[in-house]
Amino acid sequence: MAEDFFQFLFRDPLLTAARGLVVGFVASWIALLFHELGHAAAAWMVGVRIWGIRLGMGPTLWSGTLGTTRVHLALFPLLGGVHLLDEDASAIGYRDIARGRWRFVWGPEAWRAPIISAAGGVSNLVGLMLTALCWNAAGAPALGSSAGEFYLFNMVAQLAGYLNLLPWFRSDGIHLLAHIRAARLAPVGAEGPSPSI
Repeated sequence: MAEDFFQFLFRDPLLTAARGLVVGFVASWIALLFHELGHAAAAWMVGVRIWGIRLGMGPTLWSGTLGTTRVHLALFPLLGGVHLLDEDASAIGYRDIARGRWRFVWGPEAWRAPIISAAGGVSNLVGLMLTALCWNAAGAPALGSSAGEFYLFNMVAQLAGYLNLLPWFRSDGIHLLAHIRAARLAPVGAEGPSPSI
């Protein structure tokens, strides 16, 4: 099995590399869509309005509105973001958003923030499980095939989106830590400050 893989790999390395890049690119887009649409769906379910969604980075492919939501679509599927409407973000506890160095304050509506923050990674976990089920239903295609590589790359990309729940850099895990810290610092029974609009 491993010998077949290496024979395939060295038969035409340029073709193999190009196929890997295309398959990885498509798989990364699928994982990014799962992640950001997970945040957006969670916000919608808990009654928080979305100002915009950013998908990708680099050269802009399309920028416009879908309904009342601004959408920015760029070429490379490396970063994304769901931007809440300022007054709703403030109502659930986010402060100083416009300045770029946000902080979070626990209040009566703050319970919605951790749900929204965790939803992207949870969506990627669901995507990972769905991809594994599809791979199994497709007869577990081998790694040397385009289908096998697609499933593998998609599982890796979905796992990477799930790992965004770890608290590092500007991850969802950092947001979750801020929510936990704010909840621990909130006085018991206190309603917290009223949201500034």
